[in-house]
Amino acid sequence: MAAFDDAKLDPIARLQQLPMRHRWLRWAVLAASLAFSAASTYYFSIQVRQEARSRFGTVAIGVANDVQSRIRAYGDVLYALRGLFDSSDKVTRDEFHQFAQALSLGERYPGVTNISFSFRVPHARKLQFERAVRAETGPLVKGLPEFAIKPPGERPEYTVLSYLEPMGKNVAAWGLDLNADPLRRSAVDRARDSGQISASSGVTLLRDSNASIASTLLRLAVYRGGGVPGSVEERQRLYWGMVGSTVRVGEMIDATLSKDILSRAQLQIYEAGNAPAGDAAGGTLLFDSAASGAAAPAVAPAEFSGYGVTHRLAVGDREWLLRIVPREDPVDLLNKAGITAILAATLAISALLFWLMTSIAVSESRGAELAKRNRDAALLREKLHEQAMRDMLTGLYNRHYVEEWFGLELLRAQRHGRPIAAIMLDIDHFKRFNDSFGHEAGDLVLRELAGVLRRLARQSDVASRYGGEEFLVLLPECPFDAALRKAEQLREEAAKLKLEHNDRALGSVTVSIGVAAFPDHAQEAKALLRCADEALYDAKAAGRDRVVGYSGKRQGARERV
Repeated sequence: MAAFDDAKLDPIARLQQLPMRHRWLRWAVLAASLAFSAASTYYFSIQVRQEARSRFGTVAIGVANDVQSRIRAYGDVLYALRGLFDSSDKVTRDEFHQFAQALSLGERYPGVTNISFSFRVPHARKLQFERAVRAETGPLVKGLPEFAIKPPGERPEYTVLSYLEPMGKNVAAWGLDLNADPLRRSAVDRARDSGQISASSGVTLLRDSNASIASTLLRLAVYRGGGVPGSVEERQRLYWGMVGSTVRVGEMIDATLSKDILSRAQLQIYEAGNAPAGDAAGGTLLFDSAASGAAAPAVAPAEFSGYGVTHRLAVGDREWLLRIVPREDPVDLLNKAGITAILAATLAISALLFWLMTSIAVSESRGAELAKRNRDAALLREKLHEQAMRDMLTGLYNRHYVEEWFGLELLRAQRHGRPIAAIMLDIDHFKRFNDSFGHEAGDLVLRELAGVLRRLARQSDVASRYGGEEFLVLLPECPFDAALRKAEQLREEAAKLKLEHNDRALGSVTVSIGVAAFPDHAQEAKALLRCADEALYDAKAAGRDRVVGYSGKRQGARERV
């Protein structure tokens, strides 16, 4: 009966001892549960942020599309103006005024401060042109200051702002020569040569000379005979005037986007120029909704910049880069609460599991610590063994290891009657690399040649650094003629190396190679290596950069093995 009770209690005793011998298990379970908690929370937060980023991206696309539509409408005005002048090369000031009135610029094209037409005036006709404008007597020029091309000065050619609507506050620009200012001249030349709309942004108008208001100039050339000539030369010859419009970027944005949008997102507009995609810092800032007025919303917090969206828009022959960043967290409160709830629930489960396992784990297992020490010792031994086998510079096997391995491998080859070949190679004039370029360059040559050996060696081959600049490749089950072909392949690949050190070409790398094989030339490992070494010596004596197979004819060869 006592024996029966002992047998019954024995499994219970073992179960009681189990937690004591695996105390680490509770820490592993705690770590796993905490990792699961963190991963679950992170995954859910990533999904929530991606959803928020997608929602804000949709808003940003809408903003970009609205701005693009407005810019296209401004471009359509210029093409309509060119159509007016294509239909008649004698459009009067009254006709231009009537056309502008019909456009209803203020209501339909907010942000456009004016539309204009500029005549191309050669220097020889400057005075005649000024007298002709001064001779106009219509009501549109009544009360205006005396017309004169400005700024004063002699220039080969003028592009003179003559028709300007509405005149009002824009009268300061009447008679302005667009060729006098490099920025305006560049837009004129590009429009003339391309036949398309050109744009110049970041311009301060004469009417705004006392205010920091950025404007964009849009220009479109008009040619005699209408349309756009086929070649640049024809366009330059037939060009006779320029239609244009001026857009205040801030006013355009205020009219295009609702206050609700601008209160929820910060919009910055840059003229991208040659800046790469997404590089807002590489362009000129044209507009910033956070600095567009006294009542402007605050700058978007930096932590929301990750939700920012960048769009490129074509404006004439230039690009605008729109950077749109949310001013408030795109993640709504409900999703934030969900993330917090998931974190709290998973942490509570982790704490409960840890408490349960702690309540039954009463001691620490010494066996686990001993096993850990044994594993560490095994890893250390493996690391030391690997270091003892390898050459630290090239990563190839070292001489000690390869000689030990070769002795055993040759015995197997003898038992099974299989060939084994030895390829001994030496870098020609290696001292030149060290003396001319330094030891670091010499080390580079050694490493690169070792890489050639690794690439060309079979899985069964053993490549080693045998000496300073000397390498040995052992090829099991490889007859002599195949070893010669492999040696030639190594020599050719080494010659293809094009090495540089500190931006200096090191020159060609050539090797001399000696080849010997068992059972053709020797029956023992040392003797076979001596044969390969003698063949290497013969290759050097014959002029280097060549492969020589052992022939057994040379007498009194040096013995280095």
